[in-house]
Amino acid sequence: MKKKVLIVENDQDIRNLVSYILEDEGFETFSCPEPKDLEVIQEFKPHLILIDEFINNQPGHRFCLKIKQSDNLNKIPVIILSTANNIEMIVEECKANDYVRKPFDVQVMVDKVMNLIDNTPLIV
Repeated sequence: MKKKVLIVENDQDIRNLVSYILEDEGFETFSCPEPKDLEVIQEFKPHLILIDEFINNQPGHRFCLKIKQSDNLNKIPVIILSTANNIEMIVEECKANDYVRKPFDVQVMVDKVMNLIDNTPLIV
């Protein structure tokens, strides 16, 4: 069974690029510009979530915090993608597991995804 990665990114080109890269590494991906609620996570059941810090109607760290406050979803690792200078502080505040700075190095992103997924039990 392929491990699943949910990509939340408002820039379609970046969504497509990240999906392509991760699918090439053997992951199943689902991407969306901005989920309205946590339902997309419950339906897709990802093993990891990549969230852009600057999505349209809410900061990505607020969406991350909702995930981390949910009893059903808080074990799913979250990586924040961002150009923000204070990304370390943002990650700490929203309880994300890691971050990747934009523009990102493809291998760094893949390594972080693989490391977090390999160290996370399968979510059923």
